[in-house]
Amino acid sequence: MRAETKLRLERALWRERAKWIGAGLAVCIGMAGLFAWISADHAVEKVRIPATVMNVRPMPLQTGQTGLLVDVKLPDGKSIELMVNQITDPKVGQTVEIIEHRHATGRRTHSWK
Repeated sequence: MRAETKLRLERALWRERAKWIGAGLAVCIGMAGLFAWISADHAVEKVRIPATVMNVRPMPLQTGQTGLLVDVKLPDGKSIELMVNQITDPKVGQTVEIIEHRHATGRRTHSWK
């Protein structure tokens, strides 16, 4: 085999190896980014917020759960819906405290205290 043919063949082989290595690195970097995003969503700051009960109604029967759906109004004017155990017995107009979960990704969820 001539030297220049051998050199071209080796270059072609290294190009193929580089493609596979690049693809593997891209997958690893993508997975690392995904895991970082998921772990950031697990970092939660809990803040207690006063709210006013606007509406109380039973949960739909097809859910198989016993409880109440409660609409509450936050101090900033935002209205949210929460699932509540029947034992708490919320009343319309009652001032209650709810917990706002502030995730590191920017997502915000609410739960009954």
